[in-house]
Order: sequence, then structure tokens, then C-alpha cells
Amino acid sequence: MQQKGIDLYLMVNSDPHESEYLPEYWKCITWLTGFRGEVATVIVTQNEALLWTDSRFFLSGDQQLADSGFQLMKMKVDIPVETWLNNYIKQSVNPPVIAGDKRVIFGKMADFITMDKDLISPLWEDRPTLPQGKIEIYPDAYNGVSAAEKIRRVLDCIHREDGKGALFLKALDEIAWVLNLRGSDIHCTPVFISYLLLSETRKVLFVDDAKLTQEVKMYLQNLGIETAPYEEAPLTAEKGLHYTTNNPIPLMKAIKNPVEIEGYRKAMLKDGIALTRFYHWLEDALKAGETITELDCVDKLIHYRSSFEDYREESFDAIVAWNEHGALPHYEPRPESNVTIQGDGLLLIDTGGQYLDGTTDITRTIGVGKVSDAMKRDYTLVLKGHIRLATAVFPKGTRGDQLDALARLDLWRDGKTYRHGTGHGVGHYLGCHEGPESIRMEHNPQILEEGMLFSNEPAIYLGGKYGVRHENCVLVRPFDVKNEAPDATPCDLSEHGEFLCLETLTLCYIDTSCIDRNLLTVDETNWINNYNRRVYELVSPYLEESDRIWLKQKCVNLI
Repeated sequence: MQQKGIDLYLMVNSDPHESEYLPEYWKCITWLTGFRGEVATVIVTQNEALLWTDSRFFLSGDQQLADSGFQLMKMKVDIPVETWLNNYIKQSVNPPVIAGDKRVIFGKMADFITMDKDLISPLWEDRPTLPQGKIEIYPDAYNGVSAAEKIRRVLDCIHREDGKGALFLKALDEIAWVLNLRGSDIHCTPVFISYLLLSETRKVLFVDDAKLTQEVKMYLQNLGIETAPYEEAPLTAEKGLHYTTNNPIPLMKAIKNPVEIEGYRKAMLKDGIALTRFYHWLEDALKAGETITELDCVDKLIHYRSSFEDYREESFDAIVAWNEHGALPHYEPRPESNVTIQGDGLLLIDTGGQYLDGTTDITRTIGVGKVSDAMKRDYTLVLKGHIRLATAVFPKGTRGDQLDALARLDLWRDGKTYRHGTGHGVGHYLGCHEGPESIRMEHNPQILEEGMLFSNEPAIYLGGKYGVRHENCVLVRPFDVKNEAPDATPCDLSEHGEFLCLETLTLCYIDTSCIDRNLLTVDETNWINNYNRRVYELVSPYLEESDRIWLKQKCVNLI
């Protein structure tokens, strides 16, 4: 910075495709700071080094930045990065030279930033190369709609009378979805590094040729898509085309078709079978006094999932968090943090799988040994919030932020809350986290539509003690008053409109040993009993006898 006359250098934890998980090549902030969270903004001046992240990484960030020279800045707690930058500029005697790499975008602040300064590459001598995984065709039997039809729908959305409408895609999951192709370039996400130009006159996939098999080349040729080197994409601005910023793909991708929904059901069943085997193994091993660590659980989860032929990988790095580690929302066990599960307390396990027919995401919190009354109370309050959202009925046109309070209400009444969102969209053999829908306190204008699938995951975290989270995946579907609420007073739908509800797809038992039954209503007790009964009915036929007997005990009705 001194050599180049730069007063302030700005970095964001991102890649040119705004991926959630980064290839090693683009993990510049991790290389510089040691911080491993997905969300980070870094500012380095001649006198300070600051890193902003969100509440999921406050505790782990403190640990990872220790002795790094970087100060942790907490989003929504400390001064926002934009405000900090504004103050820095105002307090400077002369206009400061502010630089960042070309991925930095800060709205109006971008006017002050020279976005072509990469200070990392010259210093990172052993920087990894970009991944070179082969691209695969994702069969229509899994996705339900051909790539030709998807492209036609997209072009219809961006159509202009002069035929010059164009869409330039950089999000890897959008490219994979619209082309019905998958890859292995991004950790836990079956996508491939590329850009895609779609217009009525030209379609171009910018990708490294080494990633293309002859089969994929023929497939693209049949779709009328030409290929060009990946590096040429930023330089390609087709003259005469009008690029739209109104991208229809995120919403198209979020509304699952019947084939995708059926695929999710199959994937959830496989996951339920694998998780039943896992939790049975874990309980028996702990009772037998075996030494079981958090990382042992990670290995076993992969072992049981990989018994299914169409399992590909985990959908994210498993969170296996014993007691105080459970208070770190995105804790991932590593050799330096790995602990043995022993004594009394709560074990939080957030995990998911990538199957060819769907992506799963599930969290369970289970009791080990003696569980305190305080733990049972928090466990039950979080579960009550989960049930409130799972049983929500709402009119068409409702947004996710209008439902978020349902999951928090019982915690709020106890003077507690959690700072992350309650639900996120889940991709179909794509990214485990997707939009545009969400369930969170912050306003999101996207309404919830039939066919959307997202997580239901309220939680509570007590620093240094434990965490509780209950997570299932739910599907938005029509609410049939006649069948699902037969006691309701008949009404005129023309006056009140149509209603939607949520169907829980995840199939894994809920541990009832940690529940404070005095806190449950009759309806909540019935919901838990019905859910566990359904899990047993659907999962047990695929289990060996010992696992089936064990699961039946876990699914016994609460009285």
C-alpha cells in the first residue's frame, strides 16, 4: 500500500460469481486474516486492520482473529462498514486513495474506490489454481423441465420488440439450473465456474474448454449454445444488446416443479434412513463408553449417507457441536477444536446431503446424559417456535418477514432471541442456501409462492454454555380449508382469497427426552406425536430390525 500510494484497501469475501462457498483460489481473506466465515468485509489502512462479519461468526471470529492484528467488527452491533468509510473520507485532510479488487461493490461508496487494484495475488506465492472439474449433464428425469424449455422461458421474460434483449449470468447455480448441467468446482455445491450470455441472437457459455467432455459439447451444440474461453467473459459486451438487470431465473428456480418436489421427498427419505442409523449408532456408542468426538460424528454421517448410490456429497460442512460449541451458530469441528462427547449436555448437529434427486438440510439437538431444566426449557421454547411456523396458514401474497415472528414469539416472551434468519430457500441438487424467498426479520419483498421450499430453523445460543436449533425443510402448498380445517366456518373465497400452508418434508425423529412437557399445548403435543409417527411409518420399512426397534422407541407418543 505504501509503495502504491494507497491509504485504504477494501476486500469482500466473495468471488466474481458471488458464490457462498469459495474455491481455495478466491479465499483471499482467509489467507490474509485466518478468518474462515463465509461473510466478511476487510478494511486495511496504514494504522488499522478491521474485519466485519455477521452474528453467526461473532464467537468463532474472535477466536480465529486472535493475534492476527485484525479487529473484529460486529455487523448490526458496531458501526456499519459504509458509515465507517464515510467517516474516514470526511476526516481525511486530503482525498484518500481507496482501492479494492474488482469484486468490491458498495453502492454510492464505489464512486470513491479504485476497483482494479489486486494487492493479494503478488503476495500469495503458493496460491491454488482454479478447479478443473468436468461438467456433467443433469438428466431431465431429475429436473423435470428441459434446458431448451428453460432457456425459452427466460428469453420470453427478457424479450424486446427489437430483438436485442440479453441476460448475462454470473451466479453459478443459475447457470447450472438453466442449462441442466452440474459440476464439482465449488465445495458442497454441484456447479462449475463459468459465465453465460443469453440473448435472442446469441447464446455463449464462457468456460474453460478442459471442463467440457465431448458429450457436453454436443449437448450445448444441440441447444444452440457456443462456447468461449472463461477469461473472455468480462471483456464481452456484445454491441447493440440491451442487458437486463431484471433476472427471472432466481424466482423460476425457487418454485419447484412436480418432478423436483417428488425428488425432494425421495432425498428426504434417504436422509431419514441414514440419520436414523447414525443416531442409533451414536447412542449405543456413547452408552457403551466409547470415545466419540465431534469429528467422528462427521465421518459417520458421510458413511451412512454414502450407502445410497445417488448420494454425491454433503450439502455443507457438518456442524457437530457439543455443549458450548453449540453456542457458535456456524461452528465446524476441526482437529484443533475437536472435543470428545462425554458427560452431560446437548449435542447440536446441523447437516445435509446432496443427492441426485434433491438437497437436504436438517438440524437436530439431542440430549446426552443428564439434561438440565434450563436446557429443557430452551429446547422446548425453540421447538414451540418451530411448530408455530410449521403449522402456519397464510393468505396468498404473504412475505417471509411477515411469518418470522411466529418462530420467535415464545423465545421473546422468555427474553431471548437469535440473530440469524429463520428460513432460507434450498436448491434442487444445487446450493443448500438460495433465494429469493426467506424467513427473517429484515424486510424481503418476495412473497411466498406455491412450490417454494425452505428451511424452518429457529434457535437459541447461550455463549459458553450450549445452543439449540430445530430445523426441517418445508414446502409451500395450497391450504384446503375443507379437508384440513373441517370445523372452520364456511366462507366466500371470492372475499377472503386463497390460502397457503407449509408441509414438512424432512423425515427425522425429534428427541422428546429433552422436552419440558409443561410448556406444550395440546396442539403442540399432537403435532410432535403425529410428526414422529409419520417418520416411523415412512422410514421404518427400510431399516434393519435393530434400527426399527430403536426408532419405534424414539417415536413413542408424548402423553
